[in-house]
Amino acid sequence: MLILCISLPITFYVRITWADSHQIHSIMRYFIFLSFLFLAVASFAQDDFSSALRGVVIDKQSQFPLPGAQVIILDLQGSKGTATNADGTFRIDNIPPGRHSVEVRMIGYENQTISAILFYSHKDVELNFQLIEKVTETAAVEVIGTESKAEAINKMSSVSTRSFSMEEARRYSGTLQDPARMAQNFAGVSNASDDRNDIIIRGNSPTGVLWRLDGIDIPSPNHFSTLGTTGGPVSMLNANNLATSDFATSAFPAEYGNALSGVFDLKLRTGNKDKREFLGQIGFNGFEGGMEGPFVKGKSASYVVNYRYSFLGALKSIGVNFGTGSAIPEYQDLTYKIDLPTKKFGRFAFFGIAGKSYINFKFKPEENNLYNLGRQNSEFQSRTGVFGFSHQYFIKDNTLSKLVVAWSGTNNGGHVDSLDLGGVSFRNFGADRTQNKWSLHYSINTKFNARHTIRYGTIAEQYQISAVDSVLYEKSFFFKNSDYKGYVKLAQLYAQWMYRPAEKWTINTGLHGQYFLYNDRYVIEPRVGARYGIRPGKSLNFGAGLHSQLQPITVYFNRQYQSDGSVIAENKNLGFNRAAHAVIGYDWQWSKSWRLKTEAYYQYLFNVAVDKVASSFSMLNVGADFNIPNNANLVNKGLGQNYGMEITIERFLDKGFYCLFTSSIFESRYRGSDQVWRNTAFNGNYVFNALAGKEWKIGENNAFTLDLKTTYAGGRWHAPINFQESRSSGYEVRDRSRDFSEQYPAYFRVDVKAGIRLNSKKFAQAFSLDIRNVTNHQNIFLQQFNPNTGGLATTYQTGFFPMVLYNIWF
Repeated sequence: MLILCISLPITFYVRITWADSHQIHSIMRYFIFLSFLFLAVASFAQDDFSSALRGVVIDKQSQFPLPGAQVIILDLQGSKGTATNADGTFRIDNIPPGRHSVEVRMIGYENQTISAILFYSHKDVELNFQLIEKVTETAAVEVIGTESKAEAINKMSSVSTRSFSMEEARRYSGTLQDPARMAQNFAGVSNASDDRNDIIIRGNSPTGVLWRLDGIDIPSPNHFSTLGTTGGPVSMLNANNLATSDFATSAFPAEYGNALSGVFDLKLRTGNKDKREFLGQIGFNGFEGGMEGPFVKGKSASYVVNYRYSFLGALKSIGVNFGTGSAIPEYQDLTYKIDLPTKKFGRFAFFGIAGKSYINFKFKPEENNLYNLGRQNSEFQSRTGVFGFSHQYFIKDNTLSKLVVAWSGTNNGGHVDSLDLGGVSFRNFGADRTQNKWSLHYSINTKFNARHTIRYGTIAEQYQISAVDSVLYEKSFFFKNSDYKGYVKLAQLYAQWMYRPAEKWTINTGLHGQYFLYNDRYVIEPRVGARYGIRPGKSLNFGAGLHSQLQPITVYFNRQYQSDGSVIAENKNLGFNRAAHAVIGYDWQWSKSWRLKTEAYYQYLFNVAVDKVASSFSMLNVGADFNIPNNANLVNKGLGQNYGMEITIERFLDKGFYCLFTSSIFESRYRGSDQVWRNTAFNGNYVFNALAGKEWKIGENNAFTLDLKTTYAGGRWHAPINFQESRSSGYEVRDRSRDFSEQYPAYFRVDVKAGIRLNSKKFAQAFSLDIRNVTNHQNIFLQQFNPNTGGLATTYQTGFFPMVLYNIWF
């Protein structure tokens, strides 16, 4: 069956002021009207509201399915449950809608409990459990349920890693259902900017983040992103297609390489193998549709697919300003996964994400937007795709092999035309950059016994690069900063050992190696992590290791023209930027709902790419704007350091209430080739987040939800403007001798989200109103020289911004 589904994840944010009261009143009337409409529709049927729980139970160390495990719905009368079958799978039918807790028990393993799982009517919930085998057996076994929401899925992660669910991404206010924006609620993560979803971890550049999808490293999964960056204005990741995933902020295990700051290890969920289900989404966020189900009923093969398409013209027609002037961003994306399990030949899967985006800016003297300040027209387009195949096979009951082969590609480009005072345009910049990458990841995981598990593997990547641009030089001729077409290769090897000498101890050691064949540079990176359980619910955690990352690939091919006509192109021999991480933490879960976590860390960065001649430039600041720099005379002689402390107080959703409080105090400094220590562009010094939510039942099957989030963070650092030189030259000139010496005011934002969940006989619905920056606080996005006035132009970030969203599942 073919499906056409249309969606709109918001890209450039609406900036509505309090004066635009007619727009706000229209939106509120729309909200109230739809609320009564959906309540009326839901009241027609009250017969059968039940759903089902399905999933698999596996051994966390070996990944082998566990038959005979008991799966129990705890809060239903009679404790409804079942046992897993021979392949570890289970299904429980006739579960009423609402929140329920699920526990899994098996002799010889630690119990696992997950609370407050959300069930809609007539929509199955998939929940996969990974049980940890006990190191020692005792005569009297005490049954203690353990919450898994704060634990990492990856068993080799000892510290600074947590799992997150897509239900959280949809529940939290201000996230736009974007996993990256949801992660900004976690300790150590900041992004005092509304224009992009960059992940700034502990003062590091967002380019230091590794994105991994179903075992393969991928480029930035965002619309309107540029080659070499890791963020963007709009995420291509569809929360409706993602399973519970891991997010690491430091000292990550040896299987992750080519990253300095953190890892997003994402998993695509499989489709429902028992019945077909459909998803629709409409409202202020646009339109979306999806479908999943079995290829043949009664068989285990399944599929899930979602398609989204932007449709901002309708909103522009009623006068809503998107912060991009008259420009309308256009984008669309597709996400899918095909799951083909077999009894004899293992499990096969095909997966992919593809998207494209386009925007065209036309200069208008009366407009002042944060993307197009000055007398110029510009056009930008980007395309990104990831298509992969994976195969998992148990060589023995205790040995799992996994092969992932994928192709990924990114293309972005555009041009800028300047306008003279007469309105005549002339081309002054054009670029077309493409990266195609073939990737292979093969790993073997062997569990010898409850104490010893090893995992080792190899990652091979071949990049095909085309990087061409043209820049107008003094209005006389065009020159090229980059003009390269060719191939580069990167090889990685890793090995990890998990050792559990006693119930209270878990020790993870590993070694990661990288070899860049383009210039014969290589690095060896030892990693170590440990966890000591002081007593049930209390643990000490430690992690340390070396981490390395290549420069963005296009940097190796940069070239610069000099005034005498010569060309500088010396980046070919650049090595890896490197960092040593050390983290110590304390974790205390004093009840099934409440948790306290503290971590202190230090990171020493070395061999960082900086200018060969004395300057303040450092690759540690790349990612502070939209582009990768074109510096062509770089050497690995820069330094940096990040250190700080974080505190997290979290209440998992229980009895309808949840909250999350995080505080991060940190320092991020760097040293360029001029030997001066400065703030990095991301040294906000502090980030405080407070998030809380409540759910109230309406009758037996419906609910009203309310979520509130507050963020207070230090502003970005920048170089002061030299107004005298800027006015004489006609374009902005910054005082680079004082780079990152001035700071924008603190960033402050309050978001509120209210929603209704409705369950009826044939379908389930959810309706929400999400208001970002409810106080309309004016946060500075950028201050720059305005060549039209000769003064300072201040561009502010998103103001009062209401979003309406409606979902239906059937």
